[in-house]
Amino acid sequence: MTAPPSHVEMISIADIAVVNPRVRNPKIHKTITESIEQVGLKRPITVRRIQPGDGALPYALICGQGRLESCKMLGQTHIAAMVLDVDEETGHVMSIVENVARRTPRAVETMDQVRVLKQRGYSETEIATKLGYTASWVNNVANLLERGEKRLLAAAEAGIIPLHLAANISRASDSEAQQLLMDAYEQGELKGKKISVVRQILEQRARSGKKGNNIFAKGVARKQMTPDELAKLYQRDVEMHRRIQKRAEYTQQSLLLAQQIFKELFADKDFCALLKTEKLVTVPQPLASLLPRGGLM
Repeated sequence: MTAPPSHVEMISIADIAVVNPRVRNPKIHKTITESIEQVGLKRPITVRRIQPGDGALPYALICGQGRLESCKMLGQTHIAAMVLDVDEETGHVMSIVENVARRTPRAVETMDQVRVLKQRGYSETEIATKLGYTASWVNNVANLLERGEKRLLAAAEAGIIPLHLAANISRASDSEAQQLLMDAYEQGELKGKKISVVRQILEQRARSGKKGNNIFAKGVARKQMTPDELAKLYQRDVEMHRRIQKRAEYTQQSLLLAQQIFKELFADKDFCALLKTEKLVTVPQPLASLLPRGGLM
């Protein structure tokens, strides 16, 4: 396909119609805006010229919605644009092709870029600026790469485990890693099946070392566990369930105590009168049964 003739010119942002708007990724859009603010627009947007009478505005956007919106946010009134003389159908096809070609890289590809840039001598701060991530994110990825934690990296890339938790586990002993896992569960960072997956990673890591295949890309043959390993796994499960039970009992006791406190307060006429004076005459449904007959009114 022969590229249509084009030329770059500065055009008014107000003259550009966005005919096929897309939802922007907030993080990526913020990165684009910061980049334009710091170093300017690196690549012109692409628009097509609209013939007089065919539209309310003289140009229609083909590619570069994120850059266009960023320039608007920064208060700019004009933008560099590659102006094409093509029809509406051709412009629509070009927009689709451009967006597909500029696919967002997978997290594992970005992580590999960290490795390459580290090898070339860039600092973590410089890498963070180039990739649009924070320095702490780069630091965590770099530590996992240096320690050969392929399984933990794969889990972080798949969204199974938070990256900072993966980095902390990589620095911990086996017993400390188990404690980190329990703490993450109690804090709500790991839930459901993710706990089992991370536990499996730790078991494989303890048996065969840190390096290993990406278990999220293909199946891994499971080694039969020894009686001692099964016993340790059972003890860890018992400990985790014991903690869950204690938390449930503590919550139940707290609720019963709160219920008794409100029951006594609602029986106090002075307290009820104070509530009415402050116009606090409604209560949450779980406490409604504790109100005196007739309510507070």
